[in-house]
Amino acid sequence: MQHPLEIDDLELKLINGLQIDPRASWSLLGSVLGIDPATVARRWNQLQADGRAWIAVYPGPASLASLVLAFIEVGCAAGEAHRVAQRLCAEPGVGTIEHITGEGDLLLTVVLHDLAELSSYVLTSLGTTPGVQSCRTHVVTSVLTEGSRWQLRVLDAAQQERIHAFVPRTAHGTTPVPRPDTDFLTALELDGRASSTELAERTGGSASTMRRRLGTALSSGQVTMRCEVAQSLSGWPVSASLWCRVRPERLDAIARQLATLPETRLCCAVTGGRPNMLISVWLRSVADINRLQAALAERVPDVEILDVALALSHVKRLGRVLDDRGRATTIVPIGIWPSTAP
Repeated sequence: MQHPLEIDDLELKLINGLQIDPRASWSLLGSVLGIDPATVARRWNQLQADGRAWIAVYPGPASLASLVLAFIEVGCAAGEAHRVAQRLCAEPGVGTIEHITGEGDLLLTVVLHDLAELSSYVLTSLGTTPGVQSCRTHVVTSVLTEGSRWQLRVLDAAQQERIHAFVPRTAHGTTPVPRPDTDFLTALELDGRASSTELAERTGGSASTMRRRLGTALSSGQVTMRCEVAQSLSGWPVSASLWCRVRPERLDAIARQLATLPETRLCCAVTGGRPNMLISVWLRSVADINRLQAALAERVPDVEILDVALALSHVKRLGRVLDDRGRATTIVPIGIWPSTAP
């Protein structure tokens, strides 16, 4: 049996396949990997049971257009960062919690309904949490690239193309955005690979209705899915956030350049201070931070790096509470969706 603190080559390829299409069939993945579908399903079930990999489901671009996404740097009293992080884990709107280096102790990724709710959260909830001393909020104005596009890149080009050929086409901006169905979306958050029949059993609907809702939610951009992997086991064990300043008219062009870098997990435009861009990266080693900065200075000279925050650990990622090795232990569904269709 695979040790729960390891991921072998076959499992890395399986995860890569699910990064391309989180709901790819076991038969397709088995054909690509050269093993039978039952073995693929068994391997995935074990990865998920051990918390080494999982399918994350979260608001997509159509939903985010009617929500507020923000990053909050939290300063804590000496010795209180761990306790603060544990308290915040239970809050659905706090999707991700990182323990970081730099002036702040924690970096939160939060999703809330509007600016008024964000203000109330910072002032009356987060700001009064025991151990919290300071908060600095950066509101996201646009997500330029994000983690669902990041891949391990262990499948060869032919294997990737075979999976891509079956990925359902999306039509963001033309497909009607469904009204949020909290029961359906929560069930999907709990198990992103649940079948239409299983979703129907959990929500009381019919399998055909669940199949239709799922297709529309994905094609309209209401939800985004991605296959996550425990970072310490991924071969990319180091993550960092780069707070940057670029000329506003260059944001989109620079984001396209950054998206081609294998290290880039997230690139978004932000407001609320000197930085107007945040780049989140995964790296092979701590030393690669300096190499990446040098590469950015050479290849994307318009990017001024103002600060770098190294993630010492991830406490929570997209609703999954993590252990000290980055494995998922429990889930707190984000559960924040537009109150009406955008």
